Amino acid sequence: MPFETPSLPVLIKRTQSDLAGDSLRQSDAQVLARTLGGAAYGLYGYLDWIAQQILPDKADESTLERIAALRLNQPRKAAQVATGSVSFTATPGAVLDVDTLLQANDGRTYKVIAARTTVNGSNTTTIAALEAGSLGNADAGLTLTPVQPIAGIVGNSFVVLAPGLSGGVARESLESLRSRVIRSYRVIPHGGSASDYETWALEVPGVTRAWCRGGDGGMGIVSLFIMRDDDTQPIPGAEQLAEVQAYIEPLRPVTAEVHVLAPEQVPVTYKIRLSPDTSAVRAAVQAQLHDLHNREAGLGDTLLQSHIREAISSATGEYDHQLIAPVGNVVPTENQLLTFGGCIWEA
Repeated sequence: MPFETPSLPVLIKRTQSDLAGDSLRQSDAQVLARTLGGAAYGLYGYLDWIAQQILPDKADESTLERIAALRLNQPRKAAQVATGSVSFTATPGAVLDVDTLLQANDGRTYKVIAARTTVNGSNTTTIAALEAGSLGNADAGLTLTPVQPIAGIVGNSFVVLAPGLSGGVARESLESLRSRVIRSYRVIPHGGSASDYETWALEVPGVTRAWCRGGDGGMGIVSLFIMRDDDTQPIPGAEQLAEVQAYIEPLRPVTAEVHVLAPEQVPVTYKIRLSPDTSAVRAAVQAQLHDLHNREAGLGDTLLQSHIREAISSATGEYDHQLIAPVGNVVPTENQLLTFGGCIWEA
């Protein structure tokens, strides 16, 4: 049976009994019993805390990071900065130095990471967010202004080029790290099995889900699909796919040919008649459907209509609903990923 920590009153009574019992109720032994009982109770609490640190499911942050450092190739994934290209207008011979600061109207700050000696007219350079994290990601067309004027360069001409600033990733969350550590106990490396490729992909910052498909392109061909759910655009681009490819290359078996790919995204749009139909209930339904896709809509996985209805019914505040679309189970092909495509609310 599990060990139970004695309560403080029980510990005090035990100490009182050890000191001589009720005959010393009015003596200093009563105070001593309470003091010793409180001290013992604190020690039991510390033992309880230590017991929780042994395994990763309940370990505190610092202990979990130590376990991860011992068990994982990639311990807690560090934050990364967003990078991308900008164009700007200048006169010939102007100098744009590395670490020149540029600022957006909303206060986000970036720095130049590639120096340029300009030509007349349009020029380009590469910039990076000053602070790591997803906040640095930005769409093409964002206008930036130098914090300090630069001779020969038009101040408000810095414009983010397509496809925008990307790659900014927040530091791995504690629960994501916990999930990877627990997975390391459950999924044992097998020298290049499908689960090994998925584990390697999940070690790359920003990658949240991965699926390995072997033999699709022929003998020895491994197709690895990845997602970056925390990004503004969760379907990875060419640069992000290349990053995972480069990480896996030294780890893979020498006989395997690995192709890191982006899933084919298939948005699922829901038509729902809701009761009560309020903004709060709508938001709760959308949150539940988002969670359903993250839990059950893996690569090539069928999304069951019964589970869709269950997710809607579990939304806070929902009393009744009618699911108008989809009319049945949503069945993707092997390389398709069903993503949440939003809700159309029927009156």
